Amino acid sequence: MKVGFIGLGTMGLPMARHLVEAGYETYVVSRSRGPIETAVAFGAFEKETPKSLIETVDVVMTCLPTPDSIKDVYDGETGLLAGASRGKVIIDHSTVNPATNEWCYQESAKKGTAFVDAPISGGPMGAEAGTLTIMCGCDEEVFPAVQPVLEAFGEYIIRVGQIGSGTTVKLLNNMLIGVHQSALAECYVMAEKAGVDPAIAYDVIKRSAGFSKSMDWAVDAILDRNFDARFSINLLDKDIKLALGLAEELNMPLDVVKVGAQKVAHAKEKYGHQDVSAIIRPLEEATNSIVKRRTKENH
Repeated sequence: MKVGFIGLGTMGLPMARHLVEAGYETYVVSRSRGPIETAVAFGAFEKETPKSLIETVDVVMTCLPTPDSIKDVYDGETGLLAGASRGKVIIDHSTVNPATNEWCYQESAKKGTAFVDAPISGGPMGAEAGTLTIMCGCDEEVFPAVQPVLEAFGEYIIRVGQIGSGTTVKLLNNMLIGVHQSALAECYVMAEKAGVDPAIAYDVIKRSAGFSKSMDWAVDAILDRNFDARFSINLLDKDIKLALGLAEELNMPLDVVKVGAQKVAHAKEKYGHQDVSAIIRPLEEATNSIVKRRTKENH
């Protein structure tokens, strides 16, 4: 089987590498030379356009940042859909919205091409390790055909339901990240203000009912003051807005999530390109606090 990959970013590049390592003849497209050169070095082959890519392979995977970037890659004379044909499969790993998924599904179906929305979770570490969670929305008969390909970089792969359902679960996950990161920011600034070593507070809470995986993601980064983006505030802000848009379509109130969304949007103003753990920084500034790892002498 020949496979293609478009979107060689922090997540996509290691995912493409795993495809090569799994023995798939892998073709890639990117607007940037750096990722292409890296991909070719680990054994992938370059194609110039999405159209020529899908004409060459059996399965194409895309991993792109926004609904607009999906349209840019899929639509147009050199886009994926221009080269799509019967028997091909397109798998989209982007975090977008169900409406975008439905558009991709309908347009692909016109060409006889199957479409799967398959957003991913696990961060760059999971992409590097090949242990991603992949939540798929697709026609029931399509899933068994794509699952072996996804196993190249996924550890937990599940068909959630029909088109858009994988994306819905991903948006639920990411809106919780916004709430959790906002709450833990208040938690650890409060610990600092109260004179409690935040590292000890984390160690205790990790063994208690208040723990969440968001703490594992964020607390060491906060304590070590390392806010290099693994998952940026800009992307989280985008995802929460997509979730709020879906909630509006469903006439679903999201009062708590909206508070988290406000905190994320506020942090984005100054720290958008930093990691989501940097959501704590505006609160630190407002309270004249810095949550950081203490030396042993401070204990």
